[in-house]
Amino acid sequence: MKFDSEIIRSIRQSAFHWIKLSFPILFAIFFILYFRIFIIQFYLISGTSMMPSYKEHDWVLVKKWGFPAQVGPWVLYILEPDVDRFDVLVLDGIGAELSLKRVVGLPGDFFRFSEGRILINDSSLEEPFLNSGYKTQAPSASILPVIGVSGNIGIGDSGRIPPGYVLVLGDNREFSTDSRNYGLIPFKKLRGKVIASF
Repeated sequence: MKFDSEIIRSIRQSAFHWIKLSFPILFAIFFILYFRIFIIQFYLISGTSMMPSYKEHDWVLVKKWGFPAQVGPWVLYILEPDVDRFDVLVLDGIGAELSLKRVVGLPGDFFRFSEGRILINDSSLEEPFLNSGYKTQAPSASILPVIGVSGNIGIGDSGRIPPGYVLVLGDNREFSTDSRNYGLIPFKKLRGKVIASF
């Protein structure tokens, strides 16, 4: 009996010792994952749809706090994200890939593509981030295919953006797959805002 109780005591002490040693490691892993999923993250740019502002192989630092978080198959968010015109966002693109696009139209805006430009509420936008001479083709004139994406709202050459959606375009307008091809993006598909690039 005494021998058994000593073995049990020894096992308990050993288990407590391992728990004590592993707790800081488990806490660090949890903290890193939490920080990466909900707070801030680096992304490497692949593609040229945001040139000249962001080039292929640039790194961007993305603020994720206040945006919906994708955790496995679930999307977690409480409040609508705070999005302004011309913010550059990471968002769900086509399939499982993420995209980097610029917000051009906000909820309630009336948009119209006309003569190689986009007009918001019948005013032409000043877009200094575009290369000189680039045209913003209307969806009906796009050489890139229209793609149906679940949850997005397809658009024509003009329309009003409903609550909870944004219109996004790439800065490399002539070679960008964006809202002209896969529609207006719901807030629940926005993953974060670019705050710096390297």
